[in-house]
Amino acid sequence: MLRVGQKELVETYRSGYCGVPAIPGGGKTFALTKWAIEVITEGLPKPGKILIVTYMTSAVNNFKQRISAELEKRGITSRDYYVSTIHSLCLQIIKERPDLVGINEEVEVIDGAQKNNLLKDAITAWKRVGENQRVYMYFLDENTLQKTGYDKLSKKWDATFLQLMSTTISDFKTNGITPKEALNQVKGFGAVSLLKIAAQIYFEYEKRLRRKGLIDFEDMLLKAKEILMKDSLILDKYRKKYTFVCEDEAQDSNKIQTEILKLIAGANGNFLRVGDSNQAIMTTFANSDMKLFKEFCEDKNVKTFGIVQSSRNSLQIIRTANEFVRYVRDFHPTFACRESLLPQYIQPVSEDDEFPNPVVEGDAVFASVFNKKEDELLGIAEKCQAILSEFPEKTTAVLLPDAFKIGAFINLLKEKEIPYEYLDNSSEERNYTLILLGRILDFIASPDRNEKLIEVIKVMMNNEIEGFQLLLEKLKYVNIEELFYPMAGEINEEEYDESLRETPAWEAFLTIRTQLKDFLEFPFTIPEKLVLYISEKLNFNREEVAIAQKVASGIKFLFADDPRYKLSDLAFELLKPKNAFNYFANLVFELKGYEAKPGVVAISTYHKAKGLEWDNVFLGSITADDFPAMVNDKFKTDIYFLRPTFRCPSAVLKKEFHQVFGDGSEIDFQLNGKLDFIGERVRLLYVGITRAKERLFLSTVNNRITKKSAYFDVIAGQNVSE
Repeated sequence: MLRVGQKELVETYRSGYCGVPAIPGGGKTFALTKWAIEVITEGLPKPGKILIVTYMTSAVNNFKQRISAELEKRGITSRDYYVSTIHSLCLQIIKERPDLVGINEEVEVIDGAQKNNLLKDAITAWKRVGENQRVYMYFLDENTLQKTGYDKLSKKWDATFLQLMSTTISDFKTNGITPKEALNQVKGFGAVSLLKIAAQIYFEYEKRLRRKGLIDFEDMLLKAKEILMKDSLILDKYRKKYTFVCEDEAQDSNKIQTEILKLIAGANGNFLRVGDSNQAIMTTFANSDMKLFKEFCEDKNVKTFGIVQSSRNSLQIIRTANEFVRYVRDFHPTFACRESLLPQYIQPVSEDDEFPNPVVEGDAVFASVFNKKEDELLGIAEKCQAILSEFPEKTTAVLLPDAFKIGAFINLLKEKEIPYEYLDNSSEERNYTLILLGRILDFIASPDRNEKLIEVIKVMMNNEIEGFQLLLEKLKYVNIEELFYPMAGEINEEEYDESLRETPAWEAFLTIRTQLKDFLEFPFTIPEKLVLYISEKLNFNREEVAIAQKVASGIKFLFADDPRYKLSDLAFELLKPKNAFNYFANLVFELKGYEAKPGVVAISTYHKAKGLEWDNVFLGSITADDFPAMVNDKFKTDIYFLRPTFRCPSAVLKKEFHQVFGDGSEIDFQLNGKLDFIGERVRLLYVGITRAKERLFLSTVNNRITKKSAYFDVIAGQNVSE
């Protein structure tokens, strides 16, 4: 059954430019899929295809599976559609004419983790030149440095500086500015100009990319656009290849991505864009611009079909979300931020809908104010425990603004033995294969250390198996050499307690011991083959094999960079919470798609919760620090440990960038930065609210130092308990 907006799109859109603004849970992916199926059934794409571009690999699989399954039901065998991420599409275009943009045919695209590693190398190289190390330290506030100490502050500054340089290099690239052009333009700037430093590091970074024959994501977009602009034959080929160009999650698009898709669609072609501007929360992390999709939908030459009905949320949650939109648009205390949300109000589905809105008896929105941050986290943990007990069949999530609060909350859950899953790229669940390989390699690198063996056993064996703890205790004192190389080739079981030998843990250990012995006997001089051998002997599944292959290929990269690199170094890298392979492992995990589990507490940042839903959702830390509403609130963009004139380094960089590459107009970048941050936090809170299907639990801290956000009472309504 098609709902309002979905029906108009599926049944009437057949040509031209079309925008589909949708509300959370409105089924925009479902609608786009249905539309594609109908158009293919009617034979309209031929002789070309439908191109569907999205931004998540998991979404690509989702589209493919839905469309192929429905076409199969209809007995249609043709494949008149192609689903791709924007980056895969660009790589495909680049391989048409790599020579045209000065790269070789075997070009390799680096992921986010590899980019960070190269950028760190470039920063290190920059620091070694002249007085640059002293310049680097100049930005730190002297008083804070004396109070806190260099070691603690340097780590924070390293992370902040890396992010600043990454963002600025992206700005250089997306504006078509080469490293040489950047250096030439900043010659007149002083030594402590952040833009001049960024230009110098940009030069070092690009030098490393070229030397290794690599390109990054920004290069991919720019090179693809350049090829389409320069070679009319290739552009014509893609226009004929794709009769319809469709973009999902269009609110997260940026200028170059939009231009590439418009080029392929053509001015008089068929361009369909679907998105929700009220969920545009990626501007802090990417060069996306929510205004692009908004302006597209407002163009008089663009047809629009608004998807306004959702069955995700209970009526109480819908009312809360809509009241928040209304408040922001009509009463936001900072007038310039009233356009942060568009007037898109969620409507419940009709009574005869196949998937009705959840029905909750009594209150569905609860709010609590705490005096201390620690009390808030404890209160959430205790309430989660009660919810899991009361609704064991329901799913539950806790959303918190940052990793620091999440870490403290996880410790509480561990103390209370509350089951949880952490939705993060560095979580153990998503990186199990990397952790397993890391532990095995760590043991192989130091096979004489009992603690290394114990760590391997912990990863390879189910800790709930009978005799597990008894086995670990025994392994603390065992002679490892005799364990793996006994005189008769077999373990003398008489040396082990009978109570241990009769447990399932002992049988499992004998199997693991044989596997580890095989690994120890494999030549260490070929580490990439050792990794693949481990994956083969342990019967890795398809996803695990893909990760092992990525590690094996990455080993050459790591060893080539440092001839002294050892097996123990590789193990250390794999076991780091954030390592060179996290990004790929996370992509593989997402291919399977996330499914909320009852009986556990899902923990996530607000950002990572986008696109997900749970029955019960806790929104924590709704404070003025995390969700500011006024420009004089405390801002996360203000870096307390930097000199006062550099407390908002992103604003300083934008100002300098505008001085060199802008139009000369006067702009208050510090104010604009705060307004943008307020707007994104408004949308982030809206995303959090709309994750809840049945019940929403709100909490904040309010004391002399930490104040509750101006939004808290608005979304809490009359449900606040002090």
